[in-house]
Amino acid sequence: MQYYDDRNIKLREADLPLTFSRNDLISYAGPDQIIATALMLNMFRFALSKLTDGNELAERNKIKVQVGFPGPGIKDCIELVLRGFTRNADNVTIKTEGLPEEAPLALVGRFYFEFEYNGRRIGLWPQNEIFNDEFRTMVSTFQPRKGTAEEQQAFQKFKQDFIAKVMNAGEENLFHWKQLS
Repeated sequence: MQYYDDRNIKLREADLPLTFSRNDLISYAGPDQIIATALMLNMFRFALSKLTDGNELAERNKIKVQVGFPGPGIKDCIELVLRGFTRNADNVTIKTEGLPEEAPLALVGRFYFEFEYNGRRIGLWPQNEIFNDEFRTMVSTFQPRKGTAEEQQAFQKFKQDFIAKVMNAGEENLFHWKQLS
């Protein structure tokens, strides 16, 4: 299945512009992580828009991120885009406790992230209405590939509907954010 979307994550490494599509994220994270790829595509785009002047491509090796939910798809996206667990491991912090209560609960920790670049730092988290109890129940019950064929078919439909909500919400409507010191 093709998940084409013309929105991309744009940054650079030294003088090389880099672009990552949702298909790139899916190719790296795998088909069980399609929700994480939709979230992370939008999250990276949103965070980079807040951390740069809009015309600047951020240098991937200087972007720092704190992760409140270290799920496998989230971590895969961070690795692909930022080389966050190999070359730039010092730029990634996983913190699953003591996170803002307004951020939605995840299976571990909360859907809360902090991004830092060139002295600017923001905290962001998705709307609670999207990452709700139904989401947590469906993912914990049926991922990865748990349940009967019929249950998996229903779960895949749930995921497609969920992704449509995330991708159609618009980044400004998908996240709460705050400037951090």
